Amino acid sequence: MIADFSGDYLNYEGTQDGEVITILEEGAVEYNETLKKELFNIGVEHNGKKKIYSPNNTAGRVLQDAFGMDSKDWIGKQFEVLHVDKKMKIRPIKTKKV
Repeated sequence: MIADFSGDYLNYEGTQDGEVITILEEGAVEYNETLKKELFNIGVEHNGKKKIYSPNNTAGRVLQDAFGMDSKDWIGKQFEVLHVDKKMKIRPIKTKKV
């Protein structure tokens, strides 16, 4: 049996370069007791499991530029995980309009 220690959050340690993530929910602002600040948390699918992705300001702007300002429009959209200098970055996967 392969044990999964990736946790509930999508992050560098629990992902591999090139993986594709699907956005499942529009997200919500939630207070994080550990960090003592509000985070924008989005439900995503990673390897068949639901995870929480808390994009930083840069990643949030990347998602807005690709998919629009309203996070409701992000549902069903995908992004690729990039590992750069031991940090997780994202690249939205844009679908062509027919």
